Amino acid sequence: MRTLLLTLACGLCVPSFAETVSDEDVKLALIYKISRFVTWPQVPEQSDVPFRLCLAENTIFDLAQDRFAGRRIHNRDIEVHLLADNAPGITEQCDVFYMTRLNNERVTQYLEIAGGAPVLTVSDAPGFAETGGMIGLSRQGKKVVININVAAYESSGLIVSSQLLELAVLVNDNRKAQR
Repeated sequence: MRTLLLTLACGLCVPSFAETVSDEDVKLALIYKISRFVTWPQVPEQSDVPFRLCLAENTIFDLAQDRFAGRRIHNRDIEVHLLADNAPGITEQCDVFYMTRLNNERVTQYLEIAGGAPVLTVSDAPGFAETGGMIGLSRQGKKVVININVAAYESSGLIVSSQLLELAVLVNDNRKAQR
């Protein structure tokens, strides 16, 4: 099943046979697929409000705009935004906030700003899910592993599909203790 998800993700991000698939392409494709398995509170399915993917740094901004052009999530057009350094608008402007190539201090700062808001936080920073982020993407050889912090997404009001949870490594999962 994990192989299927990665295969689907790669299929979305390969622009042509002549180009190679970069790490960034794979991660952006996974963010797209993952977002389809998450439900946000208080957003009507047929909303005119765009689905907002925010980036913390600009090195993948053009790539993200290219890959998400014309795509939709939950019947909402995807818009890609680059946030300013202090990122005060995370909670008002973002549905997904992707942090890549940031140091731990910066990641911690962004997580404090987004804490408890219905913003899906995603990063490839080492230990991201274990330190409070919702979705951590990490490499194990040629495979991308999805780590999901259950306590973090539950406290935000987001609902993550059981199908996605089955594919991921779960951290801070208090649901096990309640069974």
